[in-house]
Amino acid sequence: MSNSNKPKPILNAFSSFGRTIVSLFTFGSMNRTSRSVLEEEAITSPGKTIVKNFMRNKLALIGLTGLILMTIFVFGGSYLIPFDVLSGEWAHKNLPPSNNMLKFPAELRTNGIEQIVSGRSFSIGLDKTGKVHTWGIDVSEILTVPEEVKAANIVKIAAGDEHVLALSSTGKLFAWGNNSFEQGSVPMSISNILMIENVVDMGGGDIFSYVITDRGRLYVWGGTLSNGLDIVPTRLQGNLVSAGASTVSMLLLKDDQSIDYHGARGTQISEIPAYLRNGSVKIQKVEASIYTGLALDTNGYIHQWGFSGSGMRNIPEKVSFNDPNRISFLDIQAGRRHFVALGSDGNVYAWGDNEFGQIKVPASLQQGNTVAIYTDFFQNYAVLEDGSLVSWGIKGFILGSDENGKDIFTRLIHGGRITMTVGAVAVLISTFLGVLIGLIAGFYGKWVDNFLMRFAEIVSSFPFLPLAITLSAFLTGQLGENQRILMIMVILGIISWPGLARLVRGQILAEREKEFVLAARALGIRSKIVIIRHILPNVINLIIVSMTLSYAGSLLTEAGLSFLGFGVKPPSPSWGNMLTGAQRPEVIQFYWWRWVLPALAVLFTALSVNLVGDGLREAMDPRANEK
Repeated sequence: MSNSNKPKPILNAFSSFGRTIVSLFTFGSMNRTSRSVLEEEAITSPGKTIVKNFMRNKLALIGLTGLILMTIFVFGGSYLIPFDVLSGEWAHKNLPPSNNMLKFPAELRTNGIEQIVSGRSFSIGLDKTGKVHTWGIDVSEILTVPEEVKAANIVKIAAGDEHVLALSSTGKLFAWGNNSFEQGSVPMSISNILMIENVVDMGGGDIFSYVITDRGRLYVWGGTLSNGLDIVPTRLQGNLVSAGASTVSMLLLKDDQSIDYHGARGTQISEIPAYLRNGSVKIQKVEASIYTGLALDTNGYIHQWGFSGSGMRNIPEKVSFNDPNRISFLDIQAGRRHFVALGSDGNVYAWGDNEFGQIKVPASLQQGNTVAIYTDFFQNYAVLEDGSLVSWGIKGFILGSDENGKDIFTRLIHGGRITMTVGAVAVLISTFLGVLIGLIAGFYGKWVDNFLMRFAEIVSSFPFLPLAITLSAFLTGQLGENQRILMIMVILGIISWPGLARLVRGQILAEREKEFVLAARALGIRSKIVIIRHILPNVINLIIVSMTLSYAGSLLTEAGLSFLGFGVKPPSPSWGNMLTGAQRPEVIQFYWWRWVLPALAVLFTALSVNLVGDGLREAMDPRANEK
């Protein structure tokens, strides 16, 4: 025989393997002869029958699809999206779903960019024609520009956390936005002062506004009770040029080019180096983040002090003060927790915290063609030589934020992982106990059955929620978060087994009297083998259906327990504790995304599991197959 006619075992093996794989997914439908209905039914295995019956149930398929999608969303998302339970920014609290915080209007670029300022969820742009543009997430009607502002020729703008200041070419000051402490309006006393003094600098912080006039005087109004910003020391009045506002304090640049501090005492930002206070180094601009100060001297070099965590003082090596060949700077800007600087080389540099990508400078800003930068809170903008505008930083929250400024989308993913894991482990524990006790009670009967069923009734008499609440209150402070979650899983599993045990026992009572069991016992096969190898396979369908339906109940129980505050504790998320805010009327009325989204996640998952469970029950029921 020639070599070409020899069998090819490797190709044959691969071919056989391929046919096997295909048959798993086609149920052997390929390359088979057609058979009559009776022939088909005669050779169809019980497993294939169950699968076919399940596939015919459209509701069951919808439930299975939903469960698979939710599992991928929760566990796949947890793997891909990192989560820090301590993350979150107060300035972003209760923001509605949006992703347009950096989507500036095209008209701003067309008319030429004069200035851009930002608040906690919005930005305001001023073009070269004196027109004001707004974009971002609207809070306190901040994006609605007053008609009198539209009619005026605006030359300067400033923003606080939720309010805006605008100065017209005639020297009139406008304000709008959140006015809870009158920071979003111009008091009559300030208006009277500005009739004889001109504004040279203005700005805002958290719930306060300020102006500095051409007479070197500082005027502050708004929420100043806790920081005393409205009471300006006499030593400062009359020699101020500009300021950088933090949340509760201000850094002041004086006419002798030295720096001073005004505001709450004992803050890290108040620890200004002596050489900057006494004017040994001449400063041309000063900026303030929450806890860190930044100054630009007349030689174009930067100086920092205050809080050093989160990379706030990790100046890029190329601009480090210790580098004799460091470049100089043309401008500096401060965000909430980061700094941005424009180098004399036309490049943009950023450092500090990067939770929202605020220091991830786009590559287009490293080409030496940047002419201006604008930074505030977590939004950054840069103007290039051709007039184009580049933005980076936080874009918003696709599903909104909660009362602590945490991303609802991320919390839904990681909260779902906890909720679904707790339910799954609890079901495994209850199934193991229920099957074990049900098999023993049903097979041995007599006093064993009587004892185990009375014990099951005792366990069933323990109400889960009161027991879990009592243990949670008793062990508060003694258990860590992981231990608390483990306790919930164990308690839920231990208390939930009696129902399955009764079902298994009832089936075993019927199965043990059948001929194949009697034959096995007559042959002297040990009871353990009879139970595991002969009886258990006949009740496995019942167990699977029970597990599926019990899983949905465990999900709802964990969600309810956490909702009441006795399950998973914040800041660790679960779908249940994310619903806790729904207990307050203002959350239901104004912040729908905080309770609707986790409620939909619980509803969708529980409904999907129940549909799968009902589908399995019908698929495994021979009487249903005959319908």
